[in-house]
Amino acid sequence: MFDDLSAENQLRFDLALIHRYMAEHNWNEGVVNHLTAMLPDNDEHFLALPYGLHWSEAKSSDFLVADFDGNVISGVGEIEPSNLNIHGAIHQEVPRARAILHSHQPNITALTLLKDQTVTMSSQHALRFAERMAYLDVYGDPDDPAIGDTIVDSLKTKDVLMCANHGVIVSRPYLWDAFDDLYFLDRACEIQLKAMYTGRALNIMPEAIANDYGRKIIKWSKIEGEKHFIALRRIYHKKYPDLVQ
Repeated sequence: MFDDLSAENQLRFDLALIHRYMAEHNWNEGVVNHLTAMLPDNDEHFLALPYGLHWSEAKSSDFLVADFDGNVISGVGEIEPSNLNIHGAIHQEVPRARAILHSHQPNITALTLLKDQTVTMSSQHALRFAERMAYLDVYGDPDDPAIGDTIVDSLKTKDVLMCANHGVIVSRPYLWDAFDDLYFLDRACEIQLKAMYTGRALNIMPEAIANDYGRKIIKWSKIEGEKHFIALRRIYHKKYPDLVQ
């Protein structure tokens, strides 16, 4: 977006933007949950917000550079243990997972509290997730390193993991497409929950139709999702000039 920004600084700006957006929309939870991104052209180090910093105050310069052993390579602060156990493990073991967003936002988390936490193929918002979601029935202790192995196994072939009684993890090659998935997953869950409130049966699309249409939506999203994020860059740069600091 900015001609004078390096690839790393653009990534830092984008990550700060997402933190601010999620704080504004009540998608954060205190100073927990984690949003991370691998450094450009680097398979060993990732960006993470220091533990204890509120998402609403995130700036480009705040992010730590950390390795998979939890060492802080640059920046001031510490890596929260579950951030390393979950995000570090995914980044290390799933090469396409360059961007990872993990949240407990209400619409999605509410669905994970149900015995059946399935995101049903009953809205066009949900169709983009056909064939792309995994479900974890028991989440466990996020501070336990073993949980990282369980999550990694689930995300090796899927982009989105619904974690029972907990929240969601989205892993994608780029920050903009991870954000786009999280944005539309929140919409899908919100609309599904509202429909469920009526007590009437959901009109779920046949699997073949849902899968076919879902693949088309993913193709469209490669254009629409990036344009959506570029628009947010413009908005948030004007709204929060300190983001780029």
